[in-house]
This record gives sequence, C-alpha cells and structure tokens, in this order.
Amino acid sequence: MQRDKVLSIITIACFCSIVLIPVGLALMWFMTAWKKKRKLIITAAGSVLYIAIVAFILLLEPSYNTGGVSLPFKYSGGETAYDAPANPGRPSKKEKKISPASDKKQKSEKTSDKPDEERVPRSVKRQSGRSLGRAFYAFLFFLVILALVLWRNFRAAGKKTEYENPYVDTNLYKLPLSADSKTPLVHFQRLKLNQNEKIFYATETVQKDNEGDFVVTNQRVVIFTKTGATELPLSSLSAVLSVSNSVMQLTAAGEEGEQKHYIFLPESQMKYALALVRWAFGKVTA
Repeated sequence: MQRDKVLSIITIACFCSIVLIPVGLALMWFMTAWKKKRKLIITAAGSVLYIAIVAFILLLEPSYNTGGVSLPFKYSGGETAYDAPANPGRPSKKEKKISPASDKKQKSEKTSDKPDEERVPRSVKRQSGRSLGRAFYAFLFFLVILALVLWRNFRAAGKKTEYENPYVDTNLYKLPLSADSKTPLVHFQRLKLNQNEKIFYATETVQKDNEGDFVVTNQRVVIFTKTGATELPLSSLSAVLSVSNSVMQLTAAGEEGEQKHYIFLPESQMKYALALVRWAFGKVTA
C-alpha cells in the first residue's frame, strides 16, 4: 500500500513539472492502481497541455536577427561627392563606356524592385527552421511515449492483475501442507488474540459493497465484514469447500443447527484459504 502512495506522488510530480508529462503518463498506466476512467481523462488533458506547451515554447519562439539590419529599400551602391563628374552637363567617361545591354539590365532591375518590400535575413529563416525542427522532434517523442502506453495497456487489458496479499507473503506457504509444516508470520492487527492463539493465514474479502477480511488461526475462523465479525470455532466446522473459483463455503454447527457461510476471496487466494482451514481443522481434531 505504501508503494502505491509513493508511485502516485511521483506521478503527480511528473505532471506538475510539465516537461515530464510523458513519463508521468507511463507511470500512471503501468504502476498506479487508479481507475481507468480517471486515467483516460488525465491522458487526454495531459496530451493537450503538453502539445500546447511545445507549440508555445518552440513554434512561437521569437527569432532574433543576428545577420544585420535589413533596410526597407534596395541599396545598390551610389556615388559620393568624389565620384561626381566634374561637368554635370557632360557625361563622364565611365558613363560612356556602359554598353546598351548593361544599361538595359540596370533599368529592368530598378523597375522590378519595390521600394516598400522588406527582405527577410537568412539568419531569421535558419532560426525559424531550427524551431520547427525542435518542435517536430519533441512532438514525435510524445507520440512515441503515448503509443507505447496505449499498446501496453491494451495488451494487458485481457489479463487479470495478480492479487497481492497485504498481510502475508503467500509464496512462503509450501502446499500441500503436512503435519509438521510451518506457517510464515502474518501481519494482521484487527484481531485480538486469545491465549496461545496464533494466526495461520489472513486475506482480504472481495464481496461487492461488503468488503472485509478472512482470518484463520489455530483456534477459530473469523470473517470480518462492514457490519461486524463472525467467529467460527474450528471444532464446529463440518464442511469446507469451494463453490467457485472465488467463493468458499463453510458449514458450521450453531444454536439453530448447521449454518452455511460464504466467503468471497480473490481467485489467487482460494487454494491457500482452503488448505489452511483444513490443515488447522486437522490439527485441532487430531
């Protein structure tokens, strides 16, 4: 349980950092036990937010002209006072040497140029190109992460998640149990033990709207529900069987005759619950 809280905190921190939204989405889908509806809503909102941030930072990044100032008119040289002809009325020698073809070319260039047209420096074009490139790679990275998350989620959709017992490590039980078998330590604090009483097994129950716990000791079986607890001494049991993969039936003698009790358990815990009840019953009646 503590592990889920830590992973949830890390996931929320990734979302708050904005930059690590893809990492937060991956942690949310693979490592947290949040509801699927909540995951879908957060994924949609996170995707929109991440794309908006990338567009704002990269696509709308201001470009600075580092190649000089662009004038609003075409400057093609000119002449100074030193280049002016001595006699304004007479054409200079340089002007006489200009061929008709070159003169025609200069006139066409002057007429084709617009005085109000502003040139775009090459540095500005290169800067905007780099911004578009960075935006494309960032968006591509986000799409790859999102595709991996969805692929892993759909792949594992048909598989049932393995239940993890919060009270005892079931891997420490060696089935089938023998007369001299030893049980691991069970961390269950809700049950007040009697003298010389020891807990053999405990797990959560999964009955809808009536979840609780199921405990087996060397003296009794206790069924915790939202309304209270039911205690069945091991010596009162007459039948222990599984009705389905997730429902166990206990038949015990009571003041009103035999009564049947149904316990809804995780499927992975059924074999351990049956084995421990029968084993504890055998030790009492032996």
